[in-house]
Amino acid sequence: MTDARETKRRPTNRAGIIKVDGKEMMVVLRDGSKTGACVRLVGPGVMPENFRLVAPMERIDADCVVVWRRGRDCGVRFE
Repeated sequence: MTDARETKRRPTNRAGIIKVDGKEMMVVLRDGSKTGACVRLVGPGVMPENFRLVAPMERIDADCVVVWRRGRDCGVRFE
């Protein structure tokens, strides 16, 4: 089986914040690349379809769109 991603993802386990409509939700970045990431929602709530992801330790500050969901994890593409 081959990976269809355009760029290779690197594993991480760092904190991030998603921002949408003036609200913030904590997430953990599971992996990341130049084009997207896998994030896990930490607290209660539902991951919105579009949001801003901020993760200073990973140098990420990007608008995102969800491309897949699996439980509390979701894959996002940077816009």
